[in-house]
Amino acid sequence: MIYYSIYVKDLNNGTGYIDVGLEDDQLLKDYLQFLDIGVRPHRTYAIANAPALRGKKGQFTINMTEVTAITIMSS
Repeated sequence: MIYYSIYVKDLNNGTGYIDVGLEDDQLLKDYLQFLDIGVRPHRTYAIANAPALRGKKGQFTINMTEVTAITIMSS
């Protein structure tokens, strides 16, 4: 599992950050590709399975043009 803190432009939640735990580092790879050559992926990312979900998988998606910064922490 990789924990992401994503700073999003014009996000009105008081901090501008979204914190999410994802199963892999594909979001980071896609963001680096976006910074490098400007290709925006159109995909969803699997949210890491929480014990209370019992097998159900959540999905996360974000517009790369709105992302200002990403920090990660793996566990």
